Amino acid sequence: MGHADINATVEEDYDVDTFHADVSEQVIVWSKVADTTISSWLGYEDNTTVCKVPNKVKHESKEIDAFFQNDKYFNETANTFIRLRTDSHFQSKVSSDFNLKLSAQLGFNKCQEQFKFFAENMTLNRDKQADTQTDNDNPDIGIRYFAVERYGIEPSYSLGLNGIHPFVSARYSMSFNANTWEIDPIQTFKYSSNDAFREETNIYFDKALDKESLFRLNLHRATGDDFDGMNYGLTLQYYLNSKQDIGFRFSQSFFGNTKYKTTLEKSVDGPQIKEYSGINNYVSSLSFRAKVWRPWFYYELRPSVNFHRDYDYEPNYSVRLFFDFYFGNYH
Repeated sequence: MGHADINATVEEDYDVDTFHADVSEQVIVWSKVADTTISSWLGYEDNTTVCKVPNKVKHESKEIDAFFQNDKYFNETANTFIRLRTDSHFQSKVSSDFNLKLSAQLGFNKCQEQFKFFAENMTLNRDKQADTQTDNDNPDIGIRYFAVERYGIEPSYSLGLNGIHPFVSARYSMSFNANTWEIDPIQTFKYSSNDAFREETNIYFDKALDKESLFRLNLHRATGDDFDGMNYGLTLQYYLNSKQDIGFRFSQSFFGNTKYKTTLEKSVDGPQIKEYSGINNYVSSLSFRAKVWRPWFYYELRPSVNFHRDYDYEPNYSVRLFFDFYFGNYH
């Protein structure tokens, strides 16, 4: 490689790093401006105490949740960052799908209580999917408030928009230790102006096997206006995060519903609908997630197979590929 090629590569890397640094700095500035504004509204502009979201989980599970970017982490983190994600999904039983999504977390630490702005899964290429969108596919944008812990229960409340519909939500958690297990029950409620109500329970049983691996059992149940009966599920997960920039996750899930409706073979009278109560989907997946090229650039490969009642429990092979770009203070 000649000197010209080396200089071009160095200049390109410099331009990328400079652009990322400028955007990240702007994200932090936005957060500080909003933090100062909200603090002044509440009369806390002279407060110098930095508040933190309560550390409800052990170090191992907290780090693993942050690395794999699951919903639990997004609901609890006080980090300030924007994530741009490309999501390519290929399935043997369903047509392929591609999404470009934006999520943001801006923590406000100046006020005596903890506030956070959030924007979750804003789909930037929504037009091509407009004919298949539902209210559940709309992004959530709003403010979350972490209230003071009482009787061991840590509440948070959110106010925002789901698409064009205002919503309010509440989340209650109470973590405790039982021998070598960390148990974290979480109950959430959400109501939006389009008469949509949903509540769900998740109970996490975490056991740190060592400093690099974690076993998790997740029990789930939910009810809502957008589906009949009660959804429920059991997920077993094993996490291995042996290096700071590489992680593996194996997951086995079982999902069901108390009033699941399935379509039987069509007859002269039209399709026959039968109500089914029981497990309707079995999902096995393996995730490999790694940091590449730069500290703010990740990719994740997730092959899986599921056996769904809609496909007569025949295997549906799936591969998802994520590319994540972060701006701000992440992890």
